[in-house]
This record gives sequence, structure tokens and C-alpha cells, in this order.
Amino acid sequence: MLIYHPIHDVNHCVYRILLVLENSQHSHIDLDLFRLIDFYLLFPHLIKEIKPFPSELVSFKKVIKYIPEPYELIGNVKRTMYELEAIQTTAIQNLMAKNIIEIDSYQNKSLKRTEELLPESIYEKIMNNGVVKEEWFRMLINEFPTVTFLGKKGLKARSGLMEFRYDVEII
Repeated sequence: MLIYHPIHDVNHCVYRILLVLENSQHSHIDLDLFRLIDFYLLFPHLIKEIKPFPSELVSFKKVIKYIPEPYELIGNVKRTMYELEAIQTTAIQNLMAKNIIEIDSYQNKSLKRTEELLPESIYEKIMNNGVVKEEWFRMLINEFPTVTFLGKKGLKARSGLMEFRYDVEII
């Protein structure tokens, strides 16, 4: 039996990247932070596992509490996050080839949209996606970038999904 999951779909990843970049109030998003946002976009129920939850986001705790659990089980979440990186990199390269993401920003480990317009049909699908209206999605794309990301008190460490020991903390 074949089972589809968007985590293994490059085209779905392209869609998620556009979903994040088109709806975020930030002009660019750090590449590692995007990888974390994308993971939580795929598995929003795991936002509850961020420990300790950032005090800056405490107002969203009630919203996160009501995110339903999925039917599928994820084995090793760190491994899943690691495997997702190859799909994300391919999707980002596809968008750079189409001049939708700035190459210079990617070389500086950041994602930024170019001025290139998306086809109207794709743009409409992105803007009308149900997840755009979700409070937890707005938290991911607008509030996560404002929270400390690096170091032992940053989102990387709190998520437990990414290596943080070698981060240079900005004081």
C-alpha cells in the first residue's frame, strides 16, 4: 500500500515556501528558522512540544492547545527534520531557478522573495488556503522570527529538532 505524505513531496514544499513567504509580515526569513517553521507547518501538533515555550508567545498557548493530533505517528522527529532538509533545499533551488527567491539572500542563509509575480492561479490558491487564517500559522510566520533563535535558550534548542551547541549567541 502506498501512503502519501507531503513531507516527501518537493512540489508541496515549493507551495509551503510560497505560503510562508507570501503571508509573512517579514521581508526575509533566516534559512534555519524557515526549516523549523516548515517542519511545524507539516506537523503543527508538535508545536506543543517546544519546551520551555517562549514567554514572548505565551498568548498563543491556548490556540496551540487545540491543534488536533494527527492520525499518523511520527517515529523519530529529529530524523524526520533531518530528512526534510534535502526536500527543502531542492524546493528552494527550484524557486531560485524561477527567480522567485533571491539567490543573494539564500547565499546569506536567508529566504527573500523577489519582485517576480506569481501566476494568478497559484497566488489565489496560496492566499485562499485555509491554514492562512489559522492563528497558529500566523504565529509561526510572524512571531517565530521575533523570538531568539540561536543558543541554548533559543528556538533551535527549545524545539529539540536542531543542533544548537555551536551557535554563536548574539548578546
